[in-house]
Amino acid sequence: MNKMNIRQLTMTGLMTALVLVGTMLIQVPTPTKGYIHIGDSMVYLSGILLGPVLGSIAAAIGSLFADVFSSYFIYAPATFVIKGLDALIVGYIYHKIVKENDGVSKKLVAFSFSVIVGSVVMVGGYLLFESILYGFKGAVVGIVGNITQGIGGGILAAPLMIALDKVKFFQKLKIHYNK
Repeated sequence: MNKMNIRQLTMTGLMTALVLVGTMLIQVPTPTKGYIHIGDSMVYLSGILLGPVLGSIAAAIGSLFADVFSSYFIYAPATFVIKGLDALIVGYIYHKIVKENDGVSKKLVAFSFSVIVGSVVMVGGYLLFESILYGFKGAVVGIVGNITQGIGGGILAAPLMIALDKVKFFQKLKIHYNK
């Protein structure tokens, strides 16, 4: 990766903070000693706005700190990897499908597809991690919460993505981001 410029560092820090706040804002505890939150919407937007690599870094760090600050220390290392992969996958797929002049419909389809794939990775990652902690039967209990979180994050992020697209935020970000 090339050297990060000040704009990229600033946007990555901003998205890291938004992932952290989104994750900590509302937390509904789950039977597997984790929690459901709305931070996945910011995880997805990180991958799309910043691109797969920097979006992954923002999602991983913001999610890790949310676990640490919320006293879910045992989840923090797994969350770092899982949420980082989630944003990486969403950003990669979205940017492979969508071109600059594509319409909103194509962008929504690409977004939906990338979020579904990212959510499958997230659900599978937590299933694997919680299987190590609680055994497979115990981990299966967390699947519904993780699916809810993935779908909910996508539903919350979609209108934000459409609004940002409508005000040409993606184009403005691209112009200024790489200077």
